Amino acid sequence: MENRRDMSKKGMKLIGNKTGNKIRNRIRTKIEKIALAGALGVLGALYFGTDTAFAMEEKVPSGNDSELVYCIGSVSKVYSTTAVMQLVEEGKVDLDAPVTDYIPDFRMADERYRQITVRMLMNHTAGFMGTTWNGIFLYGDIKMEHHDTLLKELAGQRLKADPGKYAAYCNDGFDLLEILVERVTGMTYIDYVTSKIAAPTGGKNTGNAMNMWNRPDMVKGYTADNLLYDTGCIMCQGAGGIYATASDVAKFGASFFTGNETILSQKAKEKMQTPWNASQPNPYMDGCGLGWDTVSEEAYEKQGITVLGKGGDVIMNHAYLCVAPDEKISVSVLSNGGSSACDEFLAKAIMDVILEEEGLLAEVNADEKNENLEPVWEIPSAYDAYEGYYVSNGETGSEINKISFPDHLYMHVETIGATRRSSTDYVLTSEGNFASLVEEMEELNPEKVKENRIDLNPMILGFETSKEGKTYITCNRKTFLAGLGRSEHNTYVGERLEASKVSDTILEQWNDLSESEFLLVNEPASSQFYDSAIVRMYLPKEVPGYVFCCTGMGTRLLKIVDETNAVTFTTIPSSINRDMIDATIEKTATGYSMDLSNGLKFISSDQAKVLDTKVGEVELEDGAKWFVIDDTIANDTIHMDRPGNATVNVYSKYGDVVYTSHVMDASEDVPMPKGGKVVFIGEKGDKVTLQ
Repeated sequence: MENRRDMSKKGMKLIGNKTGNKIRNRIRTKIEKIALAGALGVLGALYFGTDTAFAMEEKVPSGNDSELVYCIGSVSKVYSTTAVMQLVEEGKVDLDAPVTDYIPDFRMADERYRQITVRMLMNHTAGFMGTTWNGIFLYGDIKMEHHDTLLKELAGQRLKADPGKYAAYCNDGFDLLEILVERVTGMTYIDYVTSKIAAPTGGKNTGNAMNMWNRPDMVKGYTADNLLYDTGCIMCQGAGGIYATASDVAKFGASFFTGNETILSQKAKEKMQTPWNASQPNPYMDGCGLGWDTVSEEAYEKQGITVLGKGGDVIMNHAYLCVAPDEKISVSVLSNGGSSACDEFLAKAIMDVILEEEGLLAEVNADEKNENLEPVWEIPSAYDAYEGYYVSNGETGSEINKISFPDHLYMHVETIGATRRSSTDYVLTSEGNFASLVEEMEELNPEKVKENRIDLNPMILGFETSKEGKTYITCNRKTFLAGLGRSEHNTYVGERLEASKVSDTILEQWNDLSESEFLLVNEPASSQFYDSAIVRMYLPKEVPGYVFCCTGMGTRLLKIVDETNAVTFTTIPSSINRDMIDATIEKTATGYSMDLSNGLKFISSDQAKVLDTKVGEVELEDGAKWFVIDDTIANDTIHMDRPGNATVNVYSKYGDVVYTSHVMDASEDVPMPKGGKVVFIGEKGDKVTLQ
């Protein structure tokens, strides 16, 4: 098996015309630095300008000179927005018309859905929970379940916010745009994209999973430990399922150059580049345009340069596209390692090299040291009003934060997660916000406390109360990568928790479920969700009436409302409030069932059967069949013969996958870890034999 880390260093070539060695060498240095920072794996990047092209790309395994094809994830959203904007220009779609005008069978279990407009789908303000996950990520399979059942799934969901109230990242809105394009044009979505968007911009290798997944130039799907998996098939075309080469994506980005009206008029592009809240800007709200994540960045704007940006992540592929329209620069970075955040650093580093060499930019993303923040070691008593419990939604999901001000010297934040605890201390600054300190305070000796130092790159927190009386935590964070640059992110991250009014009787019923496990059962055998198929529930003792729901797509803190339902409740007006869920848990004759509002269904782990030496075959049926590993076969291996379309996954006692038949050339000798579980998924009537 070829080592993924080696692949990032061999077969690499730099191509270009009118591209000096100095620029090439500077960009090569940036690429090496991002590799050291964690974006390992196959990588493709391209700079595309009016008369200059530069590319760094990986040769395909066959050795020809073609570029590799990647899933570009949520960069696909700019394609779906562009498609709709073309229909707007043709007079076939009105941005501010209800979605139901174009998709009459779109409905939800929330009457506010009638207020959702086409524009709201494009700028993440529709108020959807976020993402309906069923059938969305597959291995080597092109089932259209997600596309075909999305409207049915949405019909059972509610909204988390009034349409238009705030922007919070939302995939479902863009999959609705996919359906809208098909309804209005009578074409399949991908036929429209390839003929009306890719072809006119010079894109010859743009498609979707249905026509790209088995091509020889498809990037290989390696995990961090160098296991080669079946090809990932991402089935949400509008939200994240476009496949392309770096060159195709960069050429698409070039269509947004000022004056380029190949696929959109300048007026239409300006609409896409206008922040959704331009009339009432707020630094802590998302500043997205139509399709674009960012349409203005302060560091560039200070030097008169507008930069548009869009990132994308699926499980193994990542992407970033940034465009400087007036300077006519488009940079795409695609990778199957790292993250879109790493790709963003590299894309902007490449853009900066070009801008600097052309004399258009002083160093924007140069490494910086700590801000000159002045600590204030006496916190006014007015801040006491902010003591208490808050919920924050970060990269790993929801956490509870208990905030206090010991002796009014500093702010202590105790973080209570589902399974771990930590704490961080902050000092009040002369600007009225709180900056994170290098060390956690151990005693309240005022002189010793004042010896502490502010972090080199501190997290800056503040408090804000809305007109509705909600108290939110604001956050400013700068991230630096040596030699590559910096990024700055301002957002709302937390919200004060209200005391639950649920009865003690209901709490007792939910306490019985604390630390219990639920097992995924309704995804097809090809689903990537079986890589993280075990959901756990934890009830925090500090704040009765709430429950942590820990899923493979992150942890969410839900509010218990009755014997069977726990719901999302946060109103944080930013993408921190993305991908919310409601959970319904019901007692059955054999245990518990749990339905999540994102389309996934589970059973309690006590319904799993025992896998021991007596089990000679497993007959498959609709849905997944789960087993717990008996001690009589623990730490041994079992030889399994399975149909080619069946999947076997094995999990450790901690829920981590230790074996999956989706690994290429997976062994038929399957490990049986002590305390672990096994799931079998396939077609009804098929059998897996065990020896």
